[in-house]
Amino acid sequence: MANNFFNKTNRNVSADHNLPTYVYSVPTSKKTIVIELDVANRSTASQTISVMIDDFTAKGSNIASTAASISNNTIVSATHGFTTGDVVRLTKSGSTAIRVSGVEPATAGANTDPVYYVIVVNATSFKLASSHSNATAGTALTVTGSTVTGDIWNKLAFTYIVRDAPIPIGGALKVIAGQKLVMEATDSMIVQTSSANSVDSIASILEDVS
Repeated sequence: MANNFFNKTNRNVSADHNLPTYVYSVPTSKKTIVIELDVANRSTASQTISVMIDDFTAKGSNIASTAASISNNTIVSATHGFTTGDVVRLTKSGSTAIRVSGVEPATAGANTDPVYYVIVVNATSFKLASSHSNATAGTALTVTGSTVTGDIWNKLAFTYIVRDAPIPIGGALKVIAGQKLVMEATDSMIVQTSSANSVDSIASILEDVS
């Protein structure tokens, strides 16, 4: 067993619900212990921080789109099983022309692609929101274009470690310290703050444990 210690640092943690900052993703077939996660407020105003784990083993089934046009901002799919507020990301198939708020996903389900929050319309269709609160309020994003057979909506499993925790001006917060956190293969740690260009994070990692 190899014990690999290292730090993962992120300056300017994202404030975008759709493009949060991925601090660390566990490599395939490895396990990791997060020894500590610290965040610091560099701005001149108080901030909040949310930290989540995308738990690979807790994800639901991926949902295939049908070859149907999108209308009224609604995506038609196979029976999806989504719940309003679920987090999803699109894996494109070929020349997909779906656009959310005018943006077409550029890659195939990578961490650099946006995440969205589901608004359930019925058993075979759903809309997208920019945040969990907007999903529960029914505030949908503009979705245009068309789907093709093979487009996949990947259901993610975001679990909060802390949500909207305050960081005062000039302050810092030890989100993980002492208790440690185990992450399994392909899990990811994600952070998102209240204002862009305001918060830095540093995670101390022990990788490749058993």
